[in-house]
Amino acid sequence: MRISLIIISILLFIASGYSQNQPSEEDIKNSGNYLWGVGTGESYRQADKNALDHMISQITVQVESYFEGKTTEREGNIEEFAELVVRTYSNVTVESAKSMLLKEKRGFYTVMRYISLNDLDRLFENRERKIRAYVQSGLAAEKDLRIGDALKNYYWALVLLQSHKDRNKIMFDFPETGERLLSSALPEVINNVFADLDFTVQFIDDRPDEKYKAVHMKITYNGEPVDNLDYYTWRGTGYSNLISVRSGIGIAEFFGENTEKVEEVKLLVEYQYEHKTTFDLEVDAVFKNINIPYMNRCAFEIPLPRIFKDDPTPVELNADEVEYAELTEVEKPRKIRKTVSKVLAAIQSGETDKVFGYFTPDGLNMYNALIAGGNVKVLPQVDTLNLVELEAETMVRSVPMKFAYQNNSREFVEQVVFTFNEEHKIDAVSFAISDKAIADIVSRSSRFGSTEDKYQLISFLEHYKTAYCLKRIDHIESIFADNALIIVGHVVKAAEPIDGMYAMAGNDQVEFIELSKSEYLERLRKVFNSNEFVNIHFEDNIVKKVNGDSKIYGIQIKQDYYSSTYADKGYLFLMIDLNDSLNPKIYVRTWQPERNPDGSIFGLDDFFVN
Repeated sequence: MRISLIIISILLFIASGYSQNQPSEEDIKNSGNYLWGVGTGESYRQADKNALDHMISQITVQVESYFEGKTTEREGNIEEFAELVVRTYSNVTVESAKSMLLKEKRGFYTVMRYISLNDLDRLFENRERKIRAYVQSGLAAEKDLRIGDALKNYYWALVLLQSHKDRNKIMFDFPETGERLLSSALPEVINNVFADLDFTVQFIDDRPDEKYKAVHMKITYNGEPVDNLDYYTWRGTGYSNLISVRSGIGIAEFFGENTEKVEEVKLLVEYQYEHKTTFDLEVDAVFKNINIPYMNRCAFEIPLPRIFKDDPTPVELNADEVEYAELTEVEKPRKIRKTVSKVLAAIQSGETDKVFGYFTPDGLNMYNALIAGGNVKVLPQVDTLNLVELEAETMVRSVPMKFAYQNNSREFVEQVVFTFNEEHKIDAVSFAISDKAIADIVSRSSRFGSTEDKYQLISFLEHYKTAYCLKRIDHIESIFADNALIIVGHVVKAAEPIDGMYAMAGNDQVEFIELSKSEYLERLRKVFNSNEFVNIHFEDNIVKKVNGDSKIYGIQIKQDYYSSTYADKGYLFLMIDLNDSLNPKIYVRTWQPERNPDGSIFGLDDFFVN
C-alpha cells in the first residue's frame, strides 16, 4: 500500500509533462502519432485554451470514424454525436493533453496542445474499466439487497457505455448467464431488477377529516426486504420528494380534497440518480451531453386492497398493542413499554413536549434535535420492535420513522433506537445501523466477543452515526482520542503512539498532511452550522477484532452522506477501543472517496497494534 502510493506519485510527476523525452514540434505535427492543436492569445491562458479547443476538434474528427455507421436514429447526425461524445471525455482529455509554448513575442503567445494516439486509446480503455467496475459493484449491491445502489451502478455502466467507441463489442462475464454483450445485457439486467421488486400494501391510514391518506407498504426483492431503494409517488398534481426505503418499509402519502378517491399508488423507482452524478464527472458529462436511455419498467401501479379502504382507523400506539420480540432472555419491563408507547403517540400527534419528563437531559437534547428539526412520522410496523438489555441499559430497537425536512427534496426512513438507563428514563435516541450490519456482528463467534461486547459495538456505531446526523459536536469530540490518527483521502497524518497502543505500518515511507483533532472538529462545526440536516447511511460493513483479549476493533464501512448543501460517498475506517465500555475511544479514523487502486480500503492490516 505505502509503496504503491509512492509509485503513483512518481507516475503522476512523469505524466505532468516534465518528462525529458518531450517530442519536438515537428515530430508532433508530422509523425502521425499525435493529435494536436495550436492556439494564440494575448495571455498564455487564452492561447492554451484556444489550442485545447483546436485539439479537441481534431479528436472529434478521429472519433467520428469510430462511430461511422454505428449511430442510431435517436443519436442523429454522426458529426454532432461525435462532438457530444468527445465532450464527455473533455475533463480527462485536459488532464492527459500536454502543452508546449511555441512562441511568445511582445505579450502575444502561441501554444500547442497535443495528445498521442496511444493516450487517446487509453482514455477509452480507462472508460471501459470504469464500466466494468460499475457492473461489478451493481452485482455486489444486488446480492446484498441494496437495490437502489444496484440500479444506479448498472445504469451508470449503461450510460458510460453509450459514449464508448466499442459499445457494441464490450463483453462481461456474468456469474449466472456467462459472457454477454453489455449493450444488450445491461437493459435486461436492469429490467429484471424491476421485475423482482414487489410492493405490498400493509396498512392504510385514512383520515378524511384531515384530508390525509397514507399507504404503508412492504417492499421486497425476491421475497427479501430491501434495505436500499428510492422512489417517487404520484400525488395527483405532481410527484413527491424522493423517498428512501429502509428495511423494506415504504410509504405513499396523499393530501387534499380528493384523498378518498385514491384507489392506487403510482410510483417511479429511481434508477438514474442524476442528482448524484457529481460523484463521477465522467458520468455527469454523459448525462449532460448524450441522450440517455429511459427504462419504462421503473413505473409501478399498486392497487389499494378493498379490505383496507373501508377502515379509516389510524394506528393506535398503546402499551397493550405493542409486541416485542426478544433477542436475549430478559424480562420485558412494563414501564419501558408504556414509556415508548407514550413517546411514539406524542410524536405522531405532534405534542412532543408532553413527554419531556421521560428523558434525561442528554436524552431530551437528542430527542429535540431529532424530532424538532423536521417533519417526523411514526410508521406502523411496531410489531418488529426488539428489546435488548446491555449491562445497566435497555435498548428498545428499530422503531420505523419517516423524516422530511423543509429545504430538502429527499425523505428517508430510519429505524430509531431508544436507550433507557437503569432508572427507566430515555438517556439516548439513535438511528440503527442496517439489519445486515447488525447480523454480521451478532453472528460472530464467541472469540470475537461476548453478546455484551457485540451490542456495545453496535451501540457505539449507532451513536457515532447519530452524532453526525444530530450535529452533536460534543459527543464526537468526546469519542475521539486527543491525538487520534487522522487519514484524509489517500493521505495520512501521523501521530505519536497512544500509550504504546498503535503505530502505523511503514509510516516512514509516506508523506503526511497535518490534520489534528481540533482541526477536524473545526471543519465539522462549519459543516454543521451551514446545514439544516445531515443524514448518513452505512453499507458494506466489515468488522475485525485485534487478536488477543483486548477489545480493539477495526470497522470498514461504505458510507453515503447527505446534507442540505452537499452529498458524497466514500469509505470509512474506524479503529475503536472498547476496553472501557463507559468511555470508548476512536484512535484511528480514515476517509477515502474511492477504493485504493488494488480495490482495498484502509483497515487494521495497515496498522500495528502493540
